[in-house]
Amino acid sequence: MKHHRSKKTDPIPRKECATCKKIFEKKRKDSWVQWRDKKYCSRSCVHKGKPSPFKGMRDRWPDEWKIMMSKNNAGIRSNTGRTHIKKGQHLSRSTELKKGNKPWNTGKKNPYFAGPNNPNWKGGIYPEHLRIRHSPEMKRWREEVFKRDNFTCVLCGRKRKTGDRVVLHADHIKPFAKYPKLRLSLKNGRTLCKECHLKTDTHGVNLS
Repeated sequence: MKHHRSKKTDPIPRKECATCKKIFEKKRKDSWVQWRDKKYCSRSCVHKGKPSPFKGMRDRWPDEWKIMMSKNNAGIRSNTGRTHIKKGQHLSRSTELKKGNKPWNTGKKNPYFAGPNNPNWKGGIYPEHLRIRHSPEMKRWREEVFKRDNFTCVLCGRKRKTGDRVVLHADHIKPFAKYPKLRLSLKNGRTLCKECHLKTDTHGVNLS
């Protein structure tokens, strides 16, 4: 029958730190191989016990190097990854990024990748009605209709607010397919919620 040593009676292994000379004990998570190679009581003592490989490097430089480096670095502040713009300091108007400004090409097509110039061009097989519905002009028409109606359904009066996640649609009063000249007319648009839009006579009906 094998007899195991009691953990309570066994003395806890101790060592002296090679840096601060403090006596420290073996941790339970440390294996005996780790304990055998352990020389320091903490991580800070590990860094203190190992000299930096760059220490004294400048002393080993030739005098010509030191003069050259001091001239090149004259008046240069070291950048630690942060900009030197202080809080509240503003740049010049020509370089300051103005809040709320939109890029010049917002809502515009890139001429270098539009139509036949696009690598995915397949000869213009995209349906005409989808091209118009997804165009920047139709997007602007939709936004202007919402703004004119104050983002409110003209039939039931529902409006976007906290607790009511209403979905708004920009509906054509006269059908999109039958009246192509009125597709971008604001007078032919109205704001409807999703529920009221489903109740209209022309929703989901193929009128082409």
